[in-house]
Amino acid sequence: MRLSHLMLPDIEQAFAADPEAIRELFEDLHDEDVADIVESAPPDLAPELLAALVPAQAADVLECIEPHRQVDLVQRLGVQRAFPIIDEMASDDRADFVAELEHDFAEALLSAMDDAAEADVRALVRWEEGTVGSVMSTEALTVPVEMSVAEVIDRVRTVGQEAETVYYVFVVAGSDKLVGVVSLRDLILCDPGEAVASIMAEDVKSIGPEADQEDAADLIKHYDLIALPVVDDAHRLRGLVTIDDLVDVIEEEATEDMHRMAAIQPLEDSYFGTGFWTFVKKRAPWLVALFVGGQFTANAMRYYDDVIAEAAVLVLFLPLIISSGGNSGSQSATIIIRALAVGEVNLSQAGRVLARELAMGLVLGGMLAGIGALRALTGTGGGLVALTLGATLVTVVTLGTVLGSMLPILLERLGLDPAVSSTPFIATLVDLLGIVTYLSMARAILL
Repeated sequence: MRLSHLMLPDIEQAFAADPEAIRELFEDLHDEDVADIVESAPPDLAPELLAALVPAQAADVLECIEPHRQVDLVQRLGVQRAFPIIDEMASDDRADFVAELEHDFAEALLSAMDDAAEADVRALVRWEEGTVGSVMSTEALTVPVEMSVAEVIDRVRTVGQEAETVYYVFVVAGSDKLVGVVSLRDLILCDPGEAVASIMAEDVKSIGPEADQEDAADLIKHYDLIALPVVDDAHRLRGLVTIDDLVDVIEEEATEDMHRMAAIQPLEDSYFGTGFWTFVKKRAPWLVALFVGGQFTANAMRYYDDVIAEAAVLVLFLPLIISSGGNSGSQSATIIIRALAVGEVNLSQAGRVLARELAMGLVLGGMLAGIGALRALTGTGGGLVALTLGATLVTVVTLGTVLGSMLPILLERLGLDPAVSSTPFIATLVDLLGIVTYLSMARAILL
């Protein structure tokens, strides 16, 4: 049983008796557990529990709550009680949260902030969703290049509490031009009198705020970084993105790709946070499109009525043809979409992929053809049916692997998301091709 279910009745009683006692109780709990309790509380009690916390803890708890519940809680609190909590949030989280609020409430909240905080939020919310600027924090720990190691350590102690991370100290010159970076480890191990310029790394990996956030994730992964500085065109430091922010980005992108591959338009919220009719709207378009595509399969079979009438036994093996082609195409599509996403395959390697999948299709198709032909010979078919089935399986499985691997690459070249070549779409396309191939070969061989 979840902690919230066990504690909530006692918390409701304690709050009714002494609201101040809740603050002391929650101080000893993990923020995630407190968030779970707040989310489970009745609608009228939840915002009061959040308001009972000290603003710093309330901000941490709020960040653990589902986005749609965050907005509801804060708007129930009102601007005056919500402002101290929002003011304690990290700059990137605060900007993301304000962007989700209703316009009038967001403007009232921004008006309550000091000029610097308001300007910071407005500067961050202007970046488009999916860019580095939309996930970056402005609380980078910076020091002038003229400082000594001892002075840098003193600065870390003074302002480090407000920084997004203290593990990287960014060295700037002039008007915030990024010239180097030094790790906290190096600072501690070096002589206090040494100049920070002599120990800093000058080859700083950085990224622009307009870049795609997936590019930032790739850089952090490739260079094994904790944080990545964000610079403008003049190489002035504007913020940083940290690994924890990009873990969320990677999770979102992976979830979106999984939804697309299952023929579902990506969801913006959690499963239970998504309304029933929203689910219908997300799932229906692809289902309708695939259903319409299935009509072409029915039309194709009607075109071959003469073949089916002469050799009705062929119908017994249709499921084998359909499943083999669709499964092989889905396998190839899944492998290539994943390889494109993690950088294992690029567009220049399309020819190598084609050759590899073509060979793979012939081998796999040959294996299935042998099994299928044996089944036809020992069952209700005959030699010619076995030949038709075997030749079709080789052809269909090969077509499936080639289409499944090439379609994602084609979409990537066109600038589209490869995941939209979802496995249901490929399966439907290969089903149609499989039926046409099977019955065409049957007409040529049997009639």
